This record gives sequence, structure tokens and C-alpha cells, in this order.
Amino acid sequence: MVVGQGRDGDVRIEADLVVGADGIRSAVREQLWPGVSRPVPIGVTAWRGIAPAWRGELPVAISWGRGAEFGIVPLEDGRIYWFAAVNATPGTAPSEVDSRFSTWHEPIPALIAATGTVLRDELACLDKPLPTYVQGRVVLLGDAAHAMTPNLGQGANQALEDAVVLAALAGRADVAAAYDRERRPRSQQVARASRTIGRFGQQLANPLAVAGRNALMRVVPPRFALRSMARYADWRPPPTAPVSVPSRPGPDA
Repeated sequence: MVVGQGRDGDVRIEADLVVGADGIRSAVREQLWPGVSRPVPIGVTAWRGIAPAWRGELPVAISWGRGAEFGIVPLEDGRIYWFAAVNATPGTAPSEVDSRFSTWHEPIPALIAATGTVLRDELACLDKPLPTYVQGRVVLLGDAAHAMTPNLGQGANQALEDAVVLAALAGRADVAAAYDRERRPRSQQVARASRTIGRFGQQLANPLAVAGRNALMRVVPPRFALRSMARYADWRPPPTAPVSVPSRPGPDA
């Protein structure tokens, strides 16, 4: 990368590749991809928190209700990460997580009560996939390229995969185009799957549809349900591209 100053006093930067990794509200995407769709709210309010070390052992679990869900994930140090989500019309007054889940089964109310800081978000995603992650020598990475719903827990993972692929392709003349070919199909497939699972799971609110889903889940073996979701985490990075390093002149040169 070369940094210089133009005659007008502006700082000029020249780089082989510019990476836009500035999140779901990406300014890079806004400027260089002006014709693409922007993030859209999906009509879901979500909360996240970490409860202190818990008495007794809790398994990883997700509970579904009508238009609502609550997830429990034990951490290595004994604390409990939890998340909750409910359908909500954008712009309406938000409900509090403790009142919304006060009648759910234990230990849900107790976990919420034991948590100090609770984060709350209105979920959004890039519902319309980008036609390309590349504009010239600029590439998008992570949520800037493929902001997705959290239903598969793959948002951060896909950003990490993006970074690994960029590193593996470094040194290639067509690094930007190769990155787009490698990452766009997979990341957009994961985003679509996450959106579908959300609609089938947490967002499902019609009583008949909820009853049908619940009946189906009772007869589907747990290992099958887990395998259908875990397959999106099965990924192998591409081989590292060879990098040519200019030879240095010897002492006699």
C-alpha cells in the first residue's frame, strides 16, 4: 500500500486490494454498490445475555413458541449464554424480555432474572443477495457482503471464512474475482438457509402451522435435525495460492 498527498492536500492511498468489512450498514457498499438493496428489518426483536455460573448442568437447547424462541448455550467457564426472539412490528413499543418469557418453562425466567446486562436488537438482513462482492479492486467481507439472520449461528463464521479465503488467494493476479467465485455461492446459500429456518422456527405464528411444525419435530430424530443444520458448518478452505517473492540481490550485486 502506498500513501501519498495530492496537490490539493488530500491524502491519496494506493492499494492492491481494498476490503470493505464495515458491517451491515456498510459505507463501502453504499458508495460502490449504489443499485443494490439495503438491509431490511425482518420484524423480529432479539435479546442476548450471559447468566452467571449455573447450578446443575444445562444442555444446549432451543425452545419454540408461537412467533418466539429461547436458546440456551452453556459456556466453558460454567456461565450460560442465552438468546431470545419474538415477532414484532418495526416501530412498535418494545416489550421487555422478562415479561415476555415470564411464563415459559424453567430455567428460562430464572436465567433472565440472573442476568445483569441484556442486549436488545431489531434484526435485519440483506434479503436480496448481491450480484457480486467485487467492484474493481474492492471486495466486501462479512456482514457488508452477506448480512444474515442469526438462526444458523453462521454470521461471524462466514466472515471468518471470507478472511481465510482472501488470505489463501493472496498473490493471485485475479484475487478479487477468485474470492467472489469462492465465497459468494456458499455465503449466500447459508444466508438463504438461515432465513428459511427462521421462518419455519421462531417466526412461525399461525396456530395450525405451529401445530404442524411441532408434530413434525416430535417424529424427526434429533440427530437428523442437528445434521441438517450442522452441514452448513462443514467447510474446508481452498489451498493457499503460491506467492512469488522478489529475490534480493546478493552481496556481490
